[in-house]
Amino acid sequence: MTTIKVNTGVCLYCKQDGFVEIPENEYVKGVTAYNQGALIQDAFPNLTPDKCEQIISGTHPKCWGEMFGVVTW
Repeated sequence: MTTIKVNTGVCLYCKQDGFVEIPENEYVKGVTAYNQGALIQDAFPNLTPDKCEQIISGTHPKCWGEMFGVVTW
C-alpha cells in the first residue's frame, strides 16, 4: 500500500517538523472533505486521534504526552 507523507508543520513543544502518513487511497477523499469543513475525524476516519491532533496542531504524539501526561483515546 502506498502512503502520502503529509507535513504537519512545527511541533509547538519540541519545535521540530513532523509528518503523518496517510494511505494514498484515503488521502484525496479525506483532504477534500476536510477542506470543505468536515471534522478531521470524519475526513480521516482511519487515523488515530493522536495523528488527527498532529495534523491540526503539529504536536507530535510523544510531545503531547510529555505536556499533558498519558491520554487514553
